[in-house]
Amino acid sequence: MEITKRPPLIDEVIIKKVQVISGKIDIEKEGFTLGTVVTTKDGGTTWNIQDKPIFTAGVYKEDDEVFHNGSSWISLTNDNQTEPKEDEPNWKELEKFDANGILLENITESGNIAVLVTGEVREKHLEHYDSSMKKALFKNKIILK
Repeated sequence: MEITKRPPLIDEVIIKKVQVISGKIDIEKEGFTLGTVVTTKDGGTTWNIQDKPIFTAGVYKEDDEVFHNGSSWISLTNDNQTEPKEDEPNWKELEKFDANGILLENITESGNIAVLVTGEVREKHLEHYDSSMKKALFKNKIILK
């Protein structure tokens, strides 16, 4: 028998809602749960998710993509064992991820969603989250507890 993890409840993730907006998100895979960290670059009309694997020490092939220290990176070489960073010739930074929202609902298909843009959340229940996002979330008035 397979055990599946239930999606989190709103009270498990959200401590305090101060400002919530509605925006559009495109879903390409299986969907996302309440508590997923998102970003917008157009003032909240459309939202995106950081869906690259988090960098861990290991061996990467050319064109492997990872998320590390607030940015997505692409490996430029095979047998790449270096850490992605600005002055590292084996990696190219693709995009900074300015975490500025938290999904307030579970979503399985593209459409409109509610996003927390100001408030307090429980860090341990966030999805698609990396500790490098903490500073961006704080700057954007989302406090992690």
